[in-house]
Amino acid sequence: MEYDLILRRGHVIDPSQGIDRILDIGIQKGLIAELGENLPTGPGTQQIDVSGKYVCPGLIDLHGHWYEGSCFGIDPHICLNHGVTTVVDAGTTGFVNFPEFRRNRIDTARIQVLAFIHIGCLGLPTSLVGELVDLRFARPKETAAVIEKHRDITLGVKIRQGTMTGTHGLEALDLALGAAQASGLPLMVHISTGAKTGEILGKLRHGDVVTHCFQGRGDGIFSKPTGQLLPEVTEARKRGVIFDVGHGCGSFSWETARRAFQYSFYPDTISTDLHRFCVDRWAKSMPTTMSKFLHLGMSLEDVILKSTCAPAKAINRAEQLGTLRKETIADLFVFELQEGDFEFEDTHLCIEKGQRLINPHLVVKDGEPIEPGSYPASLRELYDCDQDVFRFVEETAQETV
Repeated sequence: MEYDLILRRGHVIDPSQGIDRILDIGIQKGLIAELGENLPTGPGTQQIDVSGKYVCPGLIDLHGHWYEGSCFGIDPHICLNHGVTTVVDAGTTGFVNFPEFRRNRIDTARIQVLAFIHIGCLGLPTSLVGELVDLRFARPKETAAVIEKHRDITLGVKIRQGTMTGTHGLEALDLALGAAQASGLPLMVHISTGAKTGEILGKLRHGDVVTHCFQGRGDGIFSKPTGQLLPEVTEARKRGVIFDVGHGCGSFSWETARRAFQYSFYPDTISTDLHRFCVDRWAKSMPTTMSKFLHLGMSLEDVILKSTCAPAKAINRAEQLGTLRKETIADLFVFELQEGDFEFEDTHLCIEKGQRLINPHLVVKDGEPIEPGSYPASLRELYDCDQDVFRFVEETAQETV
């Protein structure tokens, strides 16, 4: 066999196959063709020496915001600089604007973009007012219809629970669950201040996703009176509910994560919740977010698992994504594990120093090598009203619960 591309002598970590050793990877026609030692070359084979580097499947960011018609949205191609080859839009659009999002961004993107559809008809248009304060915006029938029409790239339904649902959070949740059930797909639920987390978890089903599991501004996975892990959390995990990080600019606390780890409660998936308000400072990228979990004591292999095959399973794409099995899409991430002193900040403005940083070296998308930094992504201008988001982060920084 003549390969189009061979990555030579990289330390391959592929949790989907239990691989953790130095190997060559042969790629042909955009697919993984072979993993082995000393793979033969042909006259047309491009070879890249990645000895001393780690190689894993292309990263999957389960939670981000990629529709730039929203104040939250950013260009998803920024992620190709970071080793992410598949991004998931977490409900930035609803049934009204998703078709336009698909036409003008998803279908033309170099990176793979999949999407949850918000139960709110306009998704997340703005940070100025909660998208479901008026429950009339929740449209389960139309949401399910759009999901059905675009089933090749839609993954389920999204809802944010907290102040953005006003006084009718559980009623809005029931509408979102109805749309998810009608579609036969999961529901992703954002939990934040004002969410009735215990009651929410009691309604969720196998395969549903709870995001922001380590947020620390109250109404999270711990009981306010006792500080103990909610029993509903344990029961939900037993039932097959998936707990996702969703870092963002207000949803990751060192204290919350460490307390959860004391209960042996680790995230099922690691994601950034990358959007306009956090990309410059808090979440920044998947490798930065993954490095924070190395700092918290998770192994490199587990961090890669939670960033590749685990999210692939969560979105029912494990046959082709998050793996280096033969005949799967040749999406790969090559990185260095740098040693030193690195500052990492949570969303409560607490800075800790870690000793290991995942640093991108090369990305391969559909068999084509991409140098990190090749996709400069411009960010929209910040307006005066956007400062309210940053003021909220600062004013509530001490409210870790």
